[in-house]
Amino acid sequence: MNSRTRVRNAIERRPVDRVPRYDSFWEDTIEAWVAQGYPRGVDPGEFFGFDMTMMGVDVSLRLEQKLLREDGEYRTVRDRHGVTIRKAIGKSRSLECSDHATTGREAWEKLKGRMRLNPADKARLDTRSYFLHMEDYPTWEQARAQYDRLRATEKYVVFHSYGPWEGTWRHRGYSELMMDVAADPEWVHDMGRTLVTLLIATLEHGLKVGIRPDALWLVDDLACTRGLLLSPRSWRAIFKPLYADLGRFLKANDISFWLHCCGNCEELIPDFIDCGLNVLQPLQAQSGMDVRQLKPRYGDKLTFWGNIDVTKMSGPAEVLEAEVREKLLVAKAGGGYLYHSDHSIPPEVSFQRYQWMMNELVLKYGQY
Repeated sequence: MNSRTRVRNAIERRPVDRVPRYDSFWEDTIEAWVAQGYPRGVDPGEFFGFDMTMMGVDVSLRLEQKLLREDGEYRTVRDRHGVTIRKAIGKSRSLECSDHATTGREAWEKLKGRMRLNPADKARLDTRSYFLHMEDYPTWEQARAQYDRLRATEKYVVFHSYGPWEGTWRHRGYSELMMDVAADPEWVHDMGRTLVTLLIATLEHGLKVGIRPDALWLVDDLACTRGLLLSPRSWRAIFKPLYADLGRFLKANDISFWLHCCGNCEELIPDFIDCGLNVLQPLQAQSGMDVRQLKPRYGDKLTFWGNIDVTKMSGPAEVLEAEVREKLLVAKAGGGYLYHSDHSIPPEVSFQRYQWMMNELVLKYGQY
């Protein structure tokens, strides 16, 4: 059974040999692991035998992106999404975001035309992540060649993209968008609609030139540790129609619909299912998400991806083994589960501990 079949079967609740797996890492984790014996230059997906491979979708304003300055341990850049970002060099830490391009409705009307697909322009697809994508994008022909190389691996090919909330606050501003949800929801819907229209157009053009992903993984952080960032009523009025339109397009084209949503988003799970969502990730344990409780409630309609608590990966071995054993045995029953940490692997988790978890625990308790 190759990786692509393994993932498809798990989602469709057909027989598989083991739980499919994929994970995400902090920027500085792999570098820390090199000093612990990890082979430099080797892709983690190949080293750990992950079943998925990724390609990013650019739904930005495509503003000029440039390095503004470097001051000690920090770098400040102007992002193509229309935000100035200050971040630690070579590390995954909290970002300082400022100077958002969409300063108001008038600015938006001038900018929104930049979020329309131009097939004659560079492709909005690349195997490099869309996040702080400093390099130029490939041509559509080059993007097709990238895709063909991914497809040849026989892994499950996932495209990932910002969603209408995440992609909109990048150019509008986080606190500004929160206020807009209350004060001007129609405008928020328009900005979200513009992004989703671009996303669908990009995928549609990709299909025309022979680029067909197995899944679209939407990155849309709608919650925090205590619950949703905005009321369910507001999300349903503003964003649910956009999710539903995207879901219909994906279903019509046999593309699985996946969502990354940090925090506790359980209140919206029935709505996600209504919109055609197939896979939910990462199920942050510290926010109260627990696959052992979610599986009986929604497991017949939704595949869960994640929930293995990273805080337990650097603690006592018996605690980590209990975490993997107890969650995988429940989550994998009848299919509908993919392994992932409950967010991403920080450098505090040692290379040896992660190897032990993946090569022994996840393999042992993930076998069918």
